[in-house]
Amino acid sequence: MSRSSKSNKPASKRQKSSAPLFVAIGAAVATVGAGAAVFFVWQKSQVPTGVIGTASAIPQEAQVVMAFNTTSEPWQKLVQFGTPDSQKLLSEGMEKSPLNSLLVQSKTDFSRDVQPWLKGHVITALIADPQKPNAPPATLVIAPTSDRAKSDLFLTKYRDALTQQGAKFTPKEYKEFKYYESPTRDPNNSVITADIGGRYVAIATSSALIQRTIDTYKGDLPSLAKKSSFATVFGAESKSNIAEPLVQIYLDGAIALEFIGSQTKLSLGEPIIAQSRRELDAITLTAGTQKEGLRFEVTTYLKDKGTTNNPQAQTAAGTVLNSLPQEAFLLVSGINLNQSWQSLVAQAKGNANSEQMLDQIRKSVKDATKLDLERDILKWMTGEFAIAAIPNNQGILANPGFGFVVLLQTSNDKDAQATFDKLDAAAKTSSSGLIPQGVDLKSKKLGDRDIVTWQVGNATMASHGSLGNNFVFWSMGDLADQFVPKPTKSLPESSSFQILTTGLPKTNGGYFYLNMTTALTIADRLLPPDIRSTPSFTQVRAVLDAIRGIAVTSTNINSRITRLDFLFTLKPTPGN
Repeated sequence: MSRSSKSNKPASKRQKSSAPLFVAIGAAVATVGAGAAVFFVWQKSQVPTGVIGTASAIPQEAQVVMAFNTTSEPWQKLVQFGTPDSQKLLSEGMEKSPLNSLLVQSKTDFSRDVQPWLKGHVITALIADPQKPNAPPATLVIAPTSDRAKSDLFLTKYRDALTQQGAKFTPKEYKEFKYYESPTRDPNNSVITADIGGRYVAIATSSALIQRTIDTYKGDLPSLAKKSSFATVFGAESKSNIAEPLVQIYLDGAIALEFIGSQTKLSLGEPIIAQSRRELDAITLTAGTQKEGLRFEVTTYLKDKGTTNNPQAQTAAGTVLNSLPQEAFLLVSGINLNQSWQSLVAQAKGNANSEQMLDQIRKSVKDATKLDLERDILKWMTGEFAIAAIPNNQGILANPGFGFVVLLQTSNDKDAQATFDKLDAAAKTSSSGLIPQGVDLKSKKLGDRDIVTWQVGNATMASHGSLGNNFVFWSMGDLADQFVPKPTKSLPESSSFQILTTGLPKTNGGYFYLNMTTALTIADRLLPPDIRSTPSFTQVRAVLDAIRGIAVTSTNINSRITRLDFLFTLKPTPGN
C-alpha cells in the first residue's frame, strides 16, 4: 500500500472555484451552483477511465457531483464566439473569479503549476456523512495526477502559501496514508490535503471525509461508481449528444430539487420536494460546445418506469409548425395542453402558493373571456399546439411591431367551435378588461378559408378560424394574412430555424425557439432610451448581442428518462 502526503486547494475554496467555469459556459449552468464532483481510478488491475473511473474512489454518499474537463482544446473553442463586448465581460469575470483569486493567493499559476501533472477531470463533490445525517455535507475536490513529483511540489507550494496567511498544517496518518490538516476560521471545517496512492490529489473539508475517501480508494467502502443511478448516467450506456463536455453535473434525486431551489432562490414548496424525493433517481446537466455555439443537456431520471401518460413522454409530430410563417421569431410548441394543465394541478396539491397561482389564472381567464378555463377551453386541447410571435407593422400592431398567434389541434371540432362561439359572444358584450369595447363580428375570406374577425371601427383587433386537418387558430390584428392560407415558406423551412435548431432531436415533445436578432430589433423600438442607456442594460445587451438565437427541445428517451436539449447559437468572434 502506498503512502501519501500532499494535496490541493481547500475544499471550501475549491468549491467556489467552479463558479468561473460556469461563467465561461453561460448562466444556464449557474442554476446548479457551486459544489459537486468526482475523482479518478483506483489501484491496480484494469479499471474504467474518465468520470466513472474517478468515481471509483469517491464515497457512495456523494449527492452533488461536478466534473470539469481539463483538456484545453474544448475550452479554447469558447473564444470563437461572442462580440468584443461580451468577450471583454467574460475576461473581466474570469480575472475576478474565485479560481483566479485562489491561484493568486497561493502564488501558483494553472499552466505552470497545475497543468503539468493534471490528468483528466477535476471533480468536486458534496458528500454527506452517514454518521451525521443532519450535518451539512462536506466538500471533496479531487484530480488525477500523472506525475506525483510535480503534484507534490504543487501541494507543498500551496500549503506554504496558506501557512504564510495563518494556516497551521499538521501531518496525520490513516492506514499508512499521510495527509495534512489545518483548522480554519469555521469551526466546522478544516483544510485537508492528501496525495492518495500517487494517483490523486485530494482536498476535503473534513478529516472523516478524507479517511472515507482513502477507504473507498482501497475498496473497503462502496464507491460512487457502483451506485446504480450514477453508473447509468456516466457508464457506457450514457448517450450524450455532446461530443466533448466541458462540465458534467450529477444531482442525486434525494436532494436534487431542494439543492436547485437553494441555489436559485426558488421556493419550490415541501410537497413538490417530497414528491421529487419519491420519484426522482437523479438529475444531470452536461455542457459543451458545437459548431454553432453552446450546447446543454438537462436529463431527468425517474426511479420507476414512469408512465406513457406523462405529457413529457408524448411526441409531437411537428405538423403545427408547418402552418407558421418563416418570419415567426418566438415559438413555444408542444402537445396536449389539457394534460399538461392537469399535471400542474396535481403537482400543486398541498402547496398553497402553487394552488393560489393556478386559481389566479382561472380567475383571470374568467374575468377576461367569461369562459371557464378547464370546462370551456382546455378540455378539447389534447393535440399539438403552438404559440408564436410574428413581426407585423400593420393596423393595431404598428406600434409594437409584432403580434401573437395561437394554433391548436382539436380532438373535437364541435367543442372547439363552441369555445370560439362563447369567445365571440364575450367580445361583443365586453365592457372592460383585455377585450376592447365595441367589437363587431365580421366574416373574411382568405384563400379558401372563411375566418371571423373582431372589428373595432376599421381596425381588425383579432381573428380566428380553421386551418383544416383539425387545426384552428386565434391571432392578433391582421396576422392571419401571413399564414392563411398556408404560408409560402413555413418556419421549419427557414434557414434561421434550421441553423438555430442544428443537432437538436427532430422527434421531440415540443420546441422553445427564439430568434434573438429579430427580438432585439423589436426591443430597441419598444424600450425607452433612458432604460437602454443604463449600465446594467448595456451589460445585458452585450451578452444578448453575442447570441443569434436559442432553441430548446424536450425529448422522452425512454419510459423513465426525459431530456431537455438547449442550443445557444452564438455569433462568431470577429476574425473567426
